[in-house]
Amino acid sequence: MMDTPGKTIHHLIIFFWDTMGFKDKLNNLRECKVNSNIYDAYFNQDIDENSIYVESRNGFDFTGNMFRIVEELSTGKYGDFRIYIFAQSHIRPKIEEYKRNYNLNIYRIIDSEDEACRILHNVKYIFADSGIRYKYVKKPGQVFINTWHGTIMKLMGIDNVHEQLSMGIIQRSLLFSDYLALPSDYLQDRLLSSFMLEDIYPGKVLLEGYPRNSVFLDEDKRSEFKRKFDLTDHEIFIYMPTFKGLVDDRKDEKQKDDVSHFLDQIDDGLKDNQVLFVKLHPYNTQQLDFSKFTHIRPFPMGFEIYDIVNMADCLITDYSSVFFDFANTGRKIIIFNYDEEEYLADRGFYFPLSELPFPKVQTVEDLIGEMNAPKEYDDKQFIERFCQYENVNCVSHICETIFLGNDSYRSAQIGNGKSSVLIYGGDLSDEGILNSLVEFTGKINGEKYNVFITFCPWMKNIKENHADIIERFPESVGFLPFSANIMPTIKEKLDYNKLFKNCNSKNYTGILRKFFERSFKQQYGNMKFDHIISVDDFDRVLIFDNACDNFHMISKGESKVQKLISDDKIAENFEDLIEIFK
Repeated sequence: MMDTPGKTIHHLIIFFWDTMGFKDKLNNLRECKVNSNIYDAYFNQDIDENSIYVESRNGFDFTGNMFRIVEELSTGKYGDFRIYIFAQSHIRPKIEEYKRNYNLNIYRIIDSEDEACRILHNVKYIFADSGIRYKYVKKPGQVFINTWHGTIMKLMGIDNVHEQLSMGIIQRSLLFSDYLALPSDYLQDRLLSSFMLEDIYPGKVLLEGYPRNSVFLDEDKRSEFKRKFDLTDHEIFIYMPTFKGLVDDRKDEKQKDDVSHFLDQIDDGLKDNQVLFVKLHPYNTQQLDFSKFTHIRPFPMGFEIYDIVNMADCLITDYSSVFFDFANTGRKIIIFNYDEEEYLADRGFYFPLSELPFPKVQTVEDLIGEMNAPKEYDDKQFIERFCQYENVNCVSHICETIFLGNDSYRSAQIGNGKSSVLIYGGDLSDEGILNSLVEFTGKINGEKYNVFITFCPWMKNIKENHADIIERFPESVGFLPFSANIMPTIKEKLDYNKLFKNCNSKNYTGILRKFFERSFKQQYGNMKFDHIISVDDFDRVLIFDNACDNFHMISKGESKVQKLISDDKIAENFEDLIEIFK
């Protein structure tokens, strides 16, 4: 007889009580209940062909590429869509103001994580410029478009030791993507190599520029906004520094103090027909007091950022990618790198600032001097390299490709055609396993195979030693860390606990198989692996078991999970498998 819902909940609570610490039980049960609603939409709801989901900067902003896409779709040229915007609750007023000022056709603004995930599993089209909700799993038939959010100069992904553990968050978003819209060959190479996807990215790269930068090629739009703010007779400067520190360890208060100090001096040095707008990075939470200034103003609200930036005669910035974008105008750029040494202690660059053609100043006196000097540098080569494919019709070209099937615009398909191998080595605290895995990957034929190591970044040994572990592997080996742990529904957790307690094949239900299949897709999206190898680890083995036809488990002795895995998939060590990959 089938359990009633009440009995199911009762049995589940018993399992939680037996297997978890007291303080975690109710929270975990509540999380499984939320997951049940989210993944009901994944498994049981049809895709709404006329719906679009948009997420900018993980919901912490709504601007740039995502804004321009929504603005273009609001014209109705591509159909009548319901457009959902996910944003943190404090961003909602900004979006509402954009909606009024630009007549945007936004159906709903969502600030609930759970609701966003349910809608994500129901929409046809998904646009993002960074990561995506961590519980989202791409469904067959959905179209995912990623535009990223800036040309890269600062070390990212595998190249930044602080980001190696978390780079799986961006990797999964890129692996979900059917289209990746970029402005240059440089960014294509740098973005994909930083996140170790240059040989396997499964989608198509659209080389039509960034939607947000089209305004910099529109002189009429510039004149319109200068009239709107009554600045046609003014010389306009805009200061846009990047955030300082790391994303999870920012230096907001110090940056505010630094900026306040030198703005006092700049204000005294500006002329009556000059105005300076100041725009801090969206990650900065500290506010400046503008009431004491005569010539310095806060950045105007209610308008897309680059509509305002485009008014500028001169941009002042530091290490922000905004200078790559503003270079499209051909107008003057000044690099104010007063804290370069300190900044480099947290993050490095892919190339030194000295290679930039723009003037660089470290003192307020020199900055004021440059603000009053004409542009005297040649940026032609810079623009050719970093603004290579920018064009005023970028956003319409992207939308015509996605919604009208126009395939005549510039695009590229990435991939080297090799078979791909994914290997999971557990927490790699066992020196024997680590050494064997390093040796094994060194013997794989690199002319035939792309080799990737995956790991769980929350495991203690990985967290503490990831940089050293990564350094030990051959340069040809890539890394695809998990972005999150497994996320079962109530029924999945109930069946999982039964299986964990008594690892019997009769408990390996269809529900669990669908759960582990979904868990694999949640991490690797569109990516297909020809071979997967895993050490004997209960959770990970079952995630990988049905992910591809050629799966092998390394197990030195009898384990309960072996009861669920075919004997022909089990090997005692990595050396037993080397013949396959020669």
